[in-house]
This record gives sequence, structure tokens and C-alpha cells, in this order.
Amino acid sequence: MIRITRYLITTIVITDRRVLDRQLQDTIYQFDHKQGVVEKIDNNTQQLAKALSGGVPIVITTMQKFPFIFQALETLEKKGEGISIETKGRTFAVIVDEAHSSQGGETAMELRKILNKDGIASAIAEQIIDDGEDESLSEETKKNLMKEMLKRPRQPNISFFAFTATPKFKTLAFFNEPGSNGKAPFHHYSMRQAIEEGFIMDVLSSYTTYKTYYKLVKSIQGDPEVPKKKATKDLARFLRLHPHNIAQKVEVIVEHFRGHTKHKIGGRAKGMVVTSSRLLAVLYKLAIDKYILEKGYKDLKTLVAFSGTVHDPDDPEVQYTEVSMNNGIKETELPDKFVSDHYQILLVAEKYQTGFDQHLLHSMYIDKRLSGIQAVQTLSRLNRTAPGKEDTFVLDFVNDREEIYRSFKDYYEATDIGEISDSQQLYDLQHKIDHWQIYAQDEINAWCEIWFKNRKEPSVSDHQLMNAILDKAV
Repeated sequence: MIRITRYLITTIVITDRRVLDRQLQDTIYQFDHKQGVVEKIDNNTQQLAKALSGGVPIVITTMQKFPFIFQALETLEKKGEGISIETKGRTFAVIVDEAHSSQGGETAMELRKILNKDGIASAIAEQIIDDGEDESLSEETKKNLMKEMLKRPRQPNISFFAFTATPKFKTLAFFNEPGSNGKAPFHHYSMRQAIEEGFIMDVLSSYTTYKTYYKLVKSIQGDPEVPKKKATKDLARFLRLHPHNIAQKVEVIVEHFRGHTKHKIGGRAKGMVVTSSRLLAVLYKLAIDKYILEKGYKDLKTLVAFSGTVHDPDDPEVQYTEVSMNNGIKETELPDKFVSDHYQILLVAEKYQTGFDQHLLHSMYIDKRLSGIQAVQTLSRLNRTAPGKEDTFVLDFVNDREEIYRSFKDYYEATDIGEISDSQQLYDLQHKIDHWQIYAQDEINAWCEIWFKNRKEPSVSDHQLMNAILDKAV
């Protein structure tokens, strides 16, 4: 007789960026599946709580929703839709896209606490029985303390699978757990191999710099009345933001795009202008739109992406938002609008420099200092392949070619993990502080009683009481 043991397995696909989250949802949801097999969490945390409670096999969500699960359960209880998330006997595979060091933070620990809720609860029940320590602590505080401790290490019913194209040292160190052969369980698919096999484009093959000659910087170097460092910094900002300078770059960008890029990829090629600030993105948008209007071009329209509201110091009466500058297009609509035939150039400030998956992006115009991982992530927006896409183009107004090449070198073949941090550092620090005798155990216990009483939403009086305790050590 063959005995088959069945386990309830849930796969959770996670990211921590909203734009990337929507792209993941759309990609995975396109897979052939029966109703109820894949659920996109595109509403709120209550939707995530219901999906986990119902045992949906594949859940696509953001990392940030997990700390609010318990709050969502309370809300559903008040609505008369009381549910519970049972984790006993359940196994979770967590697929982390764009993995980085933040996956080891407080939010990731909340995820582990949710997905092994029953395992942590049973461990607490075993250990809390007459442990004979910290009698001054209440039973509830002891449980909360232990819950915080137990959610930090690896959970036996959760497996993590992390992906990243630009691994940082912290990422490799965090996910590193050498196997029996002494090596870390990383599968490396290098940028070089991906380019050679045709999965991504080589964005450095057509990388070009455009150097501006700062005559005014030289003229002030011999002026003893002007602090050189400050003057150079102020001048650099003036030259970046000066309308005449922007106008010159705008002419180069627009004419290059219309003459060399627009006909690429079957006439669907897109361009991106990377700026160093939200204000500069606004000024570029205004300048390009003005230039297009003056030239009477009917084949070119722009979009701009930045967060919040921007005020121009030279025109304080006017304020700019992404939606108003894009004629009412919402942030969530922008990626779809950009891929249409109506828009050709996207101007960005921070947004869309990472995790933006647009295969039609062909040319990039950079007016921002870039180096290291930021340079690689930004230029890699162009590396997606598409039918008819034979090459890419980068025109860099400010960076040095050698520095950009050095930035890519770290990721072209392999990333060195370096030396792993000493796991005993925290204990060494604790021993050192204990030796100084600047706090007492009863002060720690008193602080914990307040903190764990209402950890999610401590009141003003809670903060006052905790600060009063800390003041003694200070």
C-alpha cells in the first residue's frame, strides 16, 4: 500500500514596489489557470487576509500589506465577516522579485509571523510555562517578547526564493546560507550570458557622453571673494536649471529622437529623459512641450513622472503635479498610456528608474549623476528585447564613460559576496553596554510592559512614559 500525504501549499509572489507589483500581477495572471487558483491582491489588506484564510494556491501582493493583516482581521470581525488564518500543516513558498536587503527588515518579519502564526504560538506555549525568569514581567508581555524573538529566525514551513539582477553585498549576505559543500545557494545567470543568449540588450554598446564646457567655473576660480566650492556648486545648479542650457539640451534630445529613434522598432520606439530632481523634470517637460509646439511637430508627445507637488522658486504662484502636467492621466494609468502610440518620451525624476518593464524603450537621455547600482538599474530600463528591436541608445549629459563602465563591471560577470558579518556583533555590543551599567533590568522590564501593551499604536502618554525611562539611562 502506498500512503500519500497531502500538504496545503500556498505560493506568495512578493515585491515592494507598486509599479512592479502591477506588472507581476498581470504577467502571472496571464498564465492558464482555473478560477480561484491565482488571486491578485489589488484592493486592500482585507483581500489578502481572505486569500490566505481561504488557502488560495497562488497569491500576488506587496510586502507592505503584511504588517496590517491583524488590523484587517479585526475590521472583518466588526463587519460580521470574521475569518482566521490557520497555518498549522500549511507550507508557504515565498517568491521575492527584486530581492534586496530590505527583505530582512521589520516588514519581512511580520510576513514570517503571519505565515507561521500557529507554529510560533505553540512554541510560545511550550516555553512560557514557568520559565522562572523575569518575574516582574506580566504573562502577556512575556508572550509578546517571545513572539518578537521567534518571528526573526527562519521558519520551518516557509521557503524563500529571491531574484535580483543587481545583487548588493547586503542582499547576498542576508540570503547567504552555505550548503553542505560550503557554498551559498545562489544560481548566477550573468548579464554577459543573458546578452550573448539574446535575452537582454547590451545597453553599453551605444552609450555616448555629451560634455558641457563650464566657462564660468574657470572664470571664478581666481576670484578670492567667492568661496570656490560653494560657487562651483551653485554654478553647477544654475547651469543645470538655466532655461538656456535646458533649451540647448531639449533641442538635442528632440531632434535626435525624431531623426534617429522614432522610426525604430517599427515606428513604436520610446525615449526616456532621466533628470536629477522633480523640479528639473518639470522644467524639461515645459521646455520640450514648448519646443515641439514652436516647431509644429505633430508626431511627438511627452509624459512626466514624479511624486508629490513641485514649486518653482522662480514662479512661486504656480505648482505642478504629475497628474496636472499629464492632462489628467492618473499615476496608475501612466504605464499603459506611455505604451500607446500617443506618447513617445517619458521624463522621470526617481520614479521608473527601477522595476519599469517597458520593452519599447530604445533611447535614454541622462541629466543626472549616476554610479554603482543606480547606474546599472537606470540604464537597464533599455535592455528589454522586443520584436524588431535591434539596438539601444544612451546620450549622457553629465556622467563619465569610465565610471559608468566600472558600475556595470560589478554585475557583468559576477558579484563578490565579500566577507560575512560576525553574527556575534550584537552580543558583543550588549556585553559592552552591560559592563557600563547605564541601565537596570527593571527599567528594561518597565519599558517592555508599556511598549508591548499597545505596540501597533502607542499613545502619546505611552511615549512619554517610555521616554521617561530612557531618560534615566541618558
